[in-house]
Amino acid sequence: MKSSSSANKRTSSSSSSSSSSSESTIDDCNIENRNKNINTTTKKKDNNGATTINDEHKPLPLSLLLVIFIIALASITFLVLKFPSLSDLPRSFEDVKQLSDILNQYTDDNYFIVITTYAFIYIFLQAFSIPGSIFLSFLSGALFGIWVGFPLVCAVATIGATCSYMSSYYIVRNLVKKFFPDKLTVFATEVNKRRSNLLNYIIFLRITPFLPNWFINLASPIIDVPIGTFMIGTFVGIAPATFIAVKAGLSLQELTKPSDIFDTKSILSMALLALLSILPTLDPVKRRLDKLLNKKQE
Repeated sequence: MKSSSSANKRTSSSSSSSSSSSESTIDDCNIENRNKNINTTTKKKDNNGATTINDEHKPLPLSLLLVIFIIALASITFLVLKFPSLSDLPRSFEDVKQLSDILNQYTDDNYFIVITTYAFIYIFLQAFSIPGSIFLSFLSGALFGIWVGFPLVCAVATIGATCSYMSSYYIVRNLVKKFFPDKLTVFATEVNKRRSNLLNYIIFLRITPFLPNWFINLASPIIDVPIGTFMIGTFVGIAPATFIAVKAGLSLQELTKPSDIFDTKSILSMALLALLSILPTLDPVKRRLDKLLNKKQE
């Protein structure tokens, strides 16, 4: 009887120790799973927070961007060779005036080639963040007039900016993170404050000179600015300055310096538009709008 009792005790003890061991294992697994969940959540928070970095896929090789650049440059060269003798891309008002005189004579008989080449060059400059597109905006007014030149420049500038956005997303985002980590962090923080009114904020950035356009193009995909919002915000945001530049191109021969275009009246008008676009993203205004919407719903 005693031996049977002690055997039962040993069995009970071993079963309880095995039970506690299994419970301990389960607890360890639960802790491990919780840690994994915390890590995952933290990563998601990071991706939506101030240090948002989009790492969904491995970047494509930089050599691909070089190939695209060479093909684009070769295509533009092929088109330009069909033109009369031209100088380099315009880099001053005098260059634009001389180019305008030559192209005005050529455009009447070769309108399609001129407008196609113009669009290709503008997209190329925007896509690869090469300076000079502002002079092409003046030139469009001189060559195509306000009704064609204005929508044309808005369209090709948006397409070029979108190409830059896509190249950052698929190819060069690691380089952007490496060379501009602080700027990315600040930009991401500001964007995340205004997620509910992101379109207004992108429009505001395009109107104002606070951030260079090339940086907005390259940084936007990294901090998860949707491509649709990016494109619409770009098109609308660049419209005021584009209209002024294209309109100035109508009287290109009379211009001598940038201040002839962006006078006090134009600058004040753009400042007012910038203010109107940023207002809905400001916290006091957002709270007021939310209260009004809630009252209407009640």
